[in-house]
Amino acid sequence: MSGWIGRARAFVTDDNLDLYLLALVGLVFTVLGITGLSDVTTLASAVLALLAILAFSQIKSRKLTQQINGARSGAVALRGEFPADLIDRRANASDILLIGLTMTRTVQGMRTDLPAVLKTGGRVRVLVLDPADERLMAIADRHRSHSQGVEHLRTRIRATLDDLTALRERHGGRLEIRVLSTIPSAGFNCLDVRKPNGVVCVQHYEFHPEGEAAPIMVLSKNDAPWYQRFGAEAERLWESGADWPRN
Repeated sequence: MSGWIGRARAFVTDDNLDLYLLALVGLVFTVLGITGLSDVTTLASAVLALLAILAFSQIKSRKLTQQINGARSGAVALRGEFPADLIDRRANASDILLIGLTMTRTVQGMRTDLPAVLKTGGRVRVLVLDPADERLMAIADRHRSHSQGVEHLRTRIRATLDDLTALRERHGGRLEIRVLSTIPSAGFNCLDVRKPNGVVCVQHYEFHPEGEAAPIMVLSKNDAPWYQRFGAEAERLWESGADWPRN
């Protein structure tokens, strides 16, 4: 008896109960129409009622789909490598904020793109570790999986700073350079953040990674609230930096 009651309760509370009833009523009136036991007026009223039930069912289904899509929109895909179009995105951006430990690869890869961005009135900001901070250099070197020594790390950073300084002297434009006195939790490529097509690419600084530090996240405005959160963090890091070269 208890088993029967349990099954009945499960049937009544089933999310698809409206569909079961719709199918049952439709079957009943189909039989009545075929056998001639129901007149046309009754059948027409029944059809309208079935259509109303079907409409309510569709409304519930759409709400459920919206809830699922809303839940998915809060999820951010984690990557093991940078997106293939990141270089093109940087080249076509007009407001760029780059934050990293040395940024050597990025700056070298943008030697032809940076002048073009600056000549068209774009703004470029680059923030790296302060090579003059001995303690910071030692900590950053220990963080890397394949340490080549503090001096090697310092040389890479100074090479980045020298390249950027020379680029600014040669081309002018809105190129700003700063150094950071603390190790950031991630590297940032913030491109046209305030525009509809903006992107924030975040690379988590993994401790002693075997390859490329990961995960890497590529965020757009649809990835709220993380797009805004990481973009704001990048701006706070920039504000905490000191201008280079120092006066």
